Amino acid sequence: MIETSSSVDSNVALASSDSLTKAQLALVTVGRLVLVTAFRIIYPLQPFLALQLDVDLRTVSALVTIQAFATMISPLGGVLADMRGERTAMGLGLALLCAGALLCAQATTFGFFLMGYGLIGLAVALYQPSAQSYLSARTSYARRGRSLGILETSWAGAALIGVAPLMQLVHETRDTTPVFWILSGIGVVALALISFALPATPRRMYQATPTIEWRALRSTSVLAALLLSCLLMCAYNTFVVMQSAWVKVGFQADEGQLGQLFAMIGVAELMGSGGVALLVDRLGKRRAVFISLLLTASCMVVLPLSGGNWMPFLALFFCFYLFQEFAIVATMTLVSGVAPHVRATVLALAVATAGLGNVIGSQMSAPLWANLGYMSNALVSAALISVALLCLVFVREGELA
Repeated sequence: MIETSSSVDSNVALASSDSLTKAQLALVTVGRLVLVTAFRIIYPLQPFLALQLDVDLRTVSALVTIQAFATMISPLGGVLADMRGERTAMGLGLALLCAGALLCAQATTFGFFLMGYGLIGLAVALYQPSAQSYLSARTSYARRGRSLGILETSWAGAALIGVAPLMQLVHETRDTTPVFWILSGIGVVALALISFALPATPRRMYQATPTIEWRALRSTSVLAALLLSCLLMCAYNTFVVMQSAWVKVGFQADEGQLGQLFAMIGVAELMGSGGVALLVDRLGKRRAVFISLLLTASCMVVLPLSGGNWMPFLALFFCFYLFQEFAIVATMTLVSGVAPHVRATVLALAVATAGLGNVIGSQMSAPLWANLGYMSNALVSAALISVALLCLVFVREGELA
């Protein structure tokens, strides 16, 4: 179904209405939680899949790679949302999740499982920018941080209430198949709710043939916002990819301690996205991004100095992930108001450029650590965030409160 609306002058900055209900926010957030659970569970599942599908771990790691490539496809989801409506794009994403999970549940060879996971990756790429755009269109810019912050709690929530119990199921059954039957079943329920219980968002401009305002995507503000997103994630991955190796060497940490650290990450991420919901609208989007980026860079520089001191390290480690998650979600909130007429496309492009930053940062991290030590990772990451702060100067909020 194509969603339409009354005519509005496309040259005027638009103010979204506060028509979003708690039930609608919950539906969209639950849908994303299901998708993120399917997305994140592949990391702890890899050793089980290697045994179940009779392949080595290097082969199984291709499942993670296909997720990274799927992130780069997210602009298609944004264009689809802007042209056909966010609800349509979200529904397609959930339909692909159901199909992918079913294929994974029935796969007896790695090739078929890879195809299924490719569909799951594509589902996430379609759903995420569409969900962000849907909530943005039904929430005024002055209150945008609350709705997007709550949506982003699904990232940490998926690890805590999605991945954890499903991994316990794998441990008890010694089989990954039930996981994907469950994900497929929940995905069908989420698809039905999104399709029939969620109202469509009226389009901002009436057009017989929906098109995208490509000129708006070339504005200085949009380009600066996309570069900011890329630099932020490049800095993040440059810093964290070799973090576990540094902790293991510097603190002689065992697997149990590393597991506890990852549990801390989940709590910090939840608090970070929750903090956006509570504070960003009060602080202002640009100010919140500036403060959180500055605090993130500070933690990056100080954290390596805690080597050998476990308690100071734990405090800095937690603060880093708290501020980093706050910065990521606050940045997406800011991006949502840069170009309202092509919001979903801009959000999707931000996801894609963030994915590019992930790839670049992950490639830089190991050589820096091996040749110059972990402090070099910290300094390069902090320098990248400094450039991101310069980009922030050129980002203009194009939406009325």
